Amino acid sequence: IRHIRWISQSLPAMFVSGNTSPCHYSLHLFAKTNESQHAGIVQKLSDQALRLFPDDVGFILQWTRCTDARADWNESLRRRELMLKKHNPFSNIHFLPLVTECFLPLVETKNFPYLNRIVTQYWELFFVDGKCGAAVYYALEALGDYKRQIELCDRLLSTIEDGSSAIEGVDYRNLRALAMSAFNYHTLLSAQKEKVSVLSLGQSCLPYTLANRWGLIDYAGDADITIFDLGAFSRNSAAEAIRTDFSSYLQPENYYQGVDPSGAHQMFHRPSGVHFGHERGRTIIGDDQAAFHSLIRRKVDSFSRRFNKGHTLLVFGMVGECDLPKFMEDMNPILVEKKSRLLVLNLTRDHVACPEHSNTAYIHIPFPVDYNWNGINDYTTDRGIAFDIRVTSAILRQIELVANQI
Repeated sequence: IRHIRWISQSLPAMFVSGNTSPCHYSLHLFAKTNESQHAGIVQKLSDQALRLFPDDVGFILQWTRCTDARADWNESLRRRELMLKKHNPFSNIHFLPLVTECFLPLVETKNFPYLNRIVTQYWELFFVDGKCGAAVYYALEALGDYKRQIELCDRLLSTIEDGSSAIEGVDYRNLRALAMSAFNYHTLLSAQKEKVSVLSLGQSCLPYTLANRWGLIDYAGDADITIFDLGAFSRNSAAEAIRTDFSSYLQPENYYQGVDPSGAHQMFHRPSGVHFGHERGRTIIGDDQAAFHSLIRRKVDSFSRRFNKGHTLLVFGMVGECDLPKFMEDMNPILVEKKSRLLVLNLTRDHVACPEHSNTAYIHIPFPVDYNWNGINDYTTDRGIAFDIRVTSAILRQIELVANQI
């Protein structure tokens, strides 16, 4: 705390002429500390730096980032919109992060019309910069815009002169192959006379995210996602939720609000221990939690509406403990009723005994060592593509089996 006070008191002296660049770096590192976020010190430092140097790119960007860690997405967007009115990236490309750093708040709040507008508005500028491809690809993935993903990869690959295929650690040749596959899968599956819906059952956001990445979700680009798509449903909580028609999740008194390490408000479901890592922060939860409970009701309705149509493939990605025999026992009669199938992806290191049922499939696909399945620098590597293909191949095989039952 003494060090924090000293930095705050010494700030004007630090920002002498010609000394702002090292201060950008120091302030950026300081902003990452949980203590500084909770104490609001970073905000005070950023406010003071911005007052002293209102046109400095580094301090402007730091000021706009202050509320990101707490997931105060409305304020994050307001700050960037304010600065974009004053600083045009077309005139000074160093301000382009004001655009690309809008992507995360817009994806988290599912404001896809706004996201599409700014991607379109600044599309040509992304190629002038050439280093923001990962952020743009992320935005296009949320929109389900596989066609523009292919164009993005093609144009960035054409700028590489040394014969490699990587920019900023992202292999764009592999990424282009992924985007082409996603476009083809999505086109072919959408054209099927009898459509099969792929729905996630947790335990993490991997089944939804990876299936969406490869064009296997029929509601790609739709903000109307389900309760399992981004929730952390550990152990057998997903099967229990379906078996009881989500009754416990529709009762506000069953939730409590906590705070994550970054200082963002986060909601927990007390009976099951399920937490909602993406539905966090003031913007999504709301001051009185009403916004959160309304969102959960919509997500439950989204799952129920899609699943009740029948002929669905449920994908359960095991990343932790699960009583699989009990899970199957609970799910089997439901699968029979809905004429659907269940694919269990065991992503852990340990093989787990899985009871055999005619409407279920089990496959053991452990994560590669030291691998971040959702990091674009990892999933565009050769081993990342190989891991994804094993998962998508299993999903495609089960889609075919469901379609044959129709």
